[in-house]
Amino acid sequence: MWLLRRRDRRAPGEESHRVEAATRHSRLGLIVLAVCLLATPATAQLYRWTDAEGTVYYTADLSAVPLAFRDGATLLSAPQARPAPALDTNAPVSLRVTPGAPITVEARLNGIPLTLIVDTGADRTVISPAAVERAGFAGQAGQSIQVVGVTGTATATLVTLPLLDVAGARIGPLPVIVYTLPATLPGGEGAAAPIDGLLGRDVLDAFTLSIDTASGRATLTLR
Repeated sequence: MWLLRRRDRRAPGEESHRVEAATRHSRLGLIVLAVCLLATPATAQLYRWTDAEGTVYYTADLSAVPLAFRDGATLLSAPQARPAPALDTNAPVSLRVTPGAPITVEARLNGIPLTLIVDTGADRTVISPAAVERAGFAGQAGQSIQVVGVTGTATATLVTLPLLDVAGARIGPLPVIVYTLPATLPGGEGAAAPIDGLLGRDVLDAFTLSIDTASGRATLTLR
């Protein structure tokens, strides 16, 4: 569960999602996200609830919401997956699986290419401020939030983007967390091969992810 503390009420994002996949587990500093390389299905829906002090929480597990607030929890609506007109949406997109490295996928935001880590442990997609700026959305209104992880809290921004093109589909409108990835993340800030963000379950819900570690390949297939 991610704890997101509301700072203002601009451009709130709402969605819920399921994902059928498995990837390799990794800890990503302030954001505790998992990627695991075992082919097991997983499903998730995203709920939002607010405690008595007005703190906003997001969780994929309704049972994690205290009973006193469970009736008030909101199941968030999902962004819509739309076929990208120039691509064969029936064809799986092949991804490379490299031992010791995260699985990545190419995406486009406003026509700008991005490299994102496939992370089934992330409830929401994360995109770096630099990538958002390259795509022309630096001035997009957003909601200031606090991301809580094992090492403490960090400030991020929840921004709704119109469309994200990935693996033959256009997903949107899509609320994403705009946040600078930890420098310890492979491909994070300062790395030779920069990573622009994390592809979370909010987008992966539209796909089936299959991993074949023997062949060193994974595939994303639009549902």
